[in-house]
Amino acid sequence: MSANQFYRELQSLGMGARRSEVLSIYKMAQSIIARSPDELFRDIGSKPAGHETTPWPTKNSSGILQTVSLVYRDRTTGTITRTYWSTKNETPMTRENAMAAAINAYSDHAEEYDQDLIGAIHTGAYVLTPFEGT
Repeated sequence: MSANQFYRELQSLGMGARRSEVLSIYKMAQSIIARSPDELFRDIGSKPAGHETTPWPTKNSSGILQTVSLVYRDRTTGTITRTYWSTKNETPMTRENAMAAAINAYSDHAEEYDQDLIGAIHTGAYVLTPFEGT
């Protein structure tokens, strides 16, 4: 589906959004899908399994790092922005809990900056692996 088809589909459903906003959201969605195409279709009630994680070498950290993309709309300008949030735990949490934690962490900022949350997407999980190197 193209961005214009997406816009027309929203219109047909009675969702009145500015075309520029819809195109911006579409572009962000494409970049998120390109970065982690499988992650978007995984069960949000599940925890990332070993084969769904990516190793991330670190100097001395260990555990699981989960990332979430948050998409906001500025109430005044209509500008669509994306921010990232991550949580580090010894064991993975469900994708749903990671997204809820991200939303909660940014909810005060959204009010302060006059923004509306459009959505949150769990974008990945990484195994933090200490390494010894030069």
